Amino acid sequence: MLGDNRKRIILIDDHSIVRQGLERLLNAGDEFVVCEEAGNAAEGMELVRELRPDAAIVDVGLPGGEDGIALTERLMTEFPAIVVLILSAHDEPKYARRAAEAGAMGYVLKNDAVDTLRMALRSAFKGKRTFRDETGNF
Repeated sequence: MLGDNRKRIILIDDHSIVRQGLERLLNAGDEFVVCEEAGNAAEGMELVRELRPDAAIVDVGLPGGEDGIALTERLMTEFPAIVVLILSAHDEPKYARRAAEAGAMGYVLKNDAVDTLRMALRSAFKGKRTFRDETGNF
């Protein structure tokens, strides 16, 4: 039955159009389902506590004082089994490094294809991290 084995994901991004687009793209297959979305870190943390998803896709830049890296650290402290992927417009190694140090399983750019995001999610669920090297390759 469709959906029984899909990994449940929460999207945390301050742009509703990004959340809506990702939701449609991720829900189109039979691997993942977006169970909820949030526009800031506080809402995201509350939803993770309530829904206990398998993963969270978190934007680096979030409003309200706590960015995506800090949220990732809190998520990993409170829910060590959750998979966190950072989704960002920042193509700078320092952000990816900080994400890795916070416990994220991957760092995907917003201008990457959705297939890259799906690949990063699949890898993360297998325990493999997905970060670009200095040349921009995974």
